[in-house]
Amino acid sequence: MNDNSSFWHGRKVLVTDCTGFLSGAVARELLARGAEVVGLVDDAPAADFFGPENDGRVHLVRGRTDNVFRLHSAMAVHEVGAVFHLAGHEPGADRGTPAVLQAVNLYSRRVPVVAARPLPQLALAHAEDRPDERLGVVRFGEVFGPGDHRLSRTVPATAINLLTGDGAPVPPDGPARDFVFVRDAARACLQAAEAGAGEYAFRSGWLMTDRQMAAAVREAFAGRTAEVPDSAPIVNLLGWRPRQALGAALAETLGWYREFLRAGRAVPVRAAA
Repeated sequence: MNDNSSFWHGRKVLVTDCTGFLSGAVARELLARGAEVVGLVDDAPAADFFGPENDGRVHLVRGRTDNVFRLHSAMAVHEVGAVFHLAGHEPGADRGTPAVLQAVNLYSRRVPVVAARPLPQLALAHAEDRPDERLGVVRFGEVFGPGDHRLSRTVPATAINLLTGDGAPVPPDGPARDFVFVRDAARACLQAAEAGAGEYAFRSGWLMTDRQMAAAVREAFAGRTAEVPDSAPIVNLLGWRPRQALGAALAETLGWYREFLRAGRAVPVRAAA
């Protein structure tokens, strides 16, 4: 929307791992709302990630998410007004989140920070130690959509196998979980930052097993309406709801993987076991 009415218009916002899956979607959402993105990248090429239309509004900073000095320098030089730390990490090996919080503490405790799925005890400890820090913790089930390079997951694996004619084998059934489209997840992250400190769980109501989601992807591939086999009530303190219908979200995702394959960036993979 990129107009003066947006909460984010004219703000400079630091996004760690800004070319990642969810983080990239958040960065694009911020740009669409008129913000300037200070994107922290490691070694990944990022020059053309956001397109020429955003020249001058994307400021790339090379550095690691666990480098407190680099993070603080980026915040101070660009005078950021918010931080989104959405870089992925292995369970039990998250060095980035403590570094981001330490850098923000050195820079300004009033800057809002949004982190996706951080360690609960870490978020709680910092919220108690620094009550003036606006730390928002966002929680999702499984995020899917364009840009997901974790090709062994159910949606990417099924999409790629269908598009390459490999047959998209049916994955084994398992526990149901809530699936959230990536652009809706990005909107949720921005809402959490606007709302301030707290933990926010965002559920689309698309409660499915791997087998049910794979079936929904096959329906979308065939041009039929993808149905949600089971749904859960959407309960969210911020009034968030998914904007994209499941069928449209899957169709867009399939289109992205079609272009992904045309560019020669993937080989067929089997559905997740």
